[in-house]
Parts: sequence; C-alpha cells; structure tokens
Amino acid sequence: MKKILLIDAYNMIHRARFGWNRGSHSITFNFFRSLKSEIDRHGPDKVYVVSEGKPKQSLKVNPDYKGNRTQVLSDDFHRQKRDIFKLCEYLPVTLIRHPDFECDDVIGLLAEDIHSNCDVVICSSDSDFIQLINDNTCLWNPVKKSFVESWPVDYVSWKSLTGDKTDNVIGIKGVGQKTALKLLSNKDKFNSFLARDNHRNIYESAYAQIKLKKIDGNDKSIEKCDYNFNQEMLLEAFSSREFKSIVTKGWHKWIDTMEKLNEKR
Repeated sequence: MKKILLIDAYNMIHRARFGWNRGSHSITFNFFRSLKSEIDRHGPDKVYVVSEGKPKQSLKVNPDYKGNRTQVLSDDFHRQKRDIFKLCEYLPVTLIRHPDFECDDVIGLLAEDIHSNCDVVICSSDSDFIQLINDNTCLWNPVKKSFVESWPVDYVSWKSLTGDKTDNVIGIKGVGQKTALKLLSNKDKFNSFLARDNHRNIYESAYAQIKLKKIDGNDKSIEKCDYNFNQEMLLEAFSSREFKSIVTKGWHKWIDTMEKLNEKR
C-alpha cells in the first residue's frame, strides 16, 4: 500500500515557536527542520500539508467554540506563518485546506475517504485524531515521538462526557476520565446516565463539536495544490534567510530526501 503522511500544519507551526529561537526566521527554520525530520522518519510516498479553515459547523452549535484560546498577536509570527506556506510551494508536497472546515476535518476526509486504502500516518499532538485510528490509519505524536494507541471505548463519546477545555467544549459536571470509561463500558448504565437531568443535551452538544465533520470529496471549495521539488528556489529561499546549517553541511541530505519524495509522487 502507498504510505501517506498528513501534516497538521498549524500544530507544527505552533510547536516551532518554542524551538531554536534566534533571528527573524526561527519559526520558519524550526518548521522545515521538523517537516524534513517527519518525512525521513515515516518514508511516505505522498505528503499533505493541511491548513485551517473556519469551524463553521461547530460554531453553530457553540458560538464560543475555541473562544478561550489565547490568540497569538505577534505580527512576526503571522509573517512567518505566511512565509512557511509560501516556501512549501518549493517542496514535493500537497497543500490543502477547506475555508469552511477545520484542518482536522480535512485530514479526516484524506484518511477515511480519499486514501482509505493506503497506509496513513497523521502527524500531530492533537488528541482529537484518535477518533481516526484504525487498521490503516495511525497517529504519530511528534512531541512524545511515539504512536498513539487506540482508545478502549469510543473516543468521541468519552470526550463528550468529560469535555474538552482546550476547545472550550463543556462536558457533564462531575464526570472525569475514569467515570467516562466505566459508563461507556456498560451500555445500560450509559443510557440511564444520559436520561438524567440535562445530561443528554450536554453530551449531544459536545459530541457535535468533537466529532470530525464530513466533507464531500468533490466539494469545489477545497483548495488543493500539488507542488514539485524546486531545488534552486528552495536553496535561494533558505540561503536568504541564513539557514546555514541546512544550506551548508545539511543541504545534500535535503536534496536526497526531497528528490526521493518527488520521484514517488
């Protein structure tokens, strides 16, 4: 089977903020160093760099969805973010996004529909992707540098009971991780619990936010661009940003990695 690597772009960009920090292009440098590392590690036949759209469906359910997140206001961060996507055009990768769906939903489309018969690796530290783990799809956590195990119960149901503070999704008060596992291990107890108070409404609201949204693969709003390796342009871009460790002793490794990936595509 073909091996597909799906990169959660914003997840990788935000992690790049906390790496090597010197000069005006440190986030860009850290991003591309991480990207090459993951390509080398997983040896894919095709790489998608998946960007974000607006979570319109979740916002309809909860107008405060992700409203508790601290926004990065730095102009320098946003400049480098734009720069990263521009430089990706010189690599043998596919940039993809849908303006009305989250990156998670687009990755779900790629893993469950477009590449359902392939060996898929999702690269992200976002635990929401656990719901996509199956025989063909695995989740690689680049922070812990390990594959994430599948959940013992339905992950979306479990998280809908406990809530998700990261995304400002409210769960059922008093239900922790262990209680949620016990409830979902016994169908009768679970249904009885949901019938009490306002539990079912809270659960269903959370479920609608956490569950990945289905995207029609033929949706013309999907923004998708396939690129080939442009060694000359990438070298010029990295050199002008003074990525010395890449363009000097490490450049032959970059050429080898990207040429191999370019041939496979």
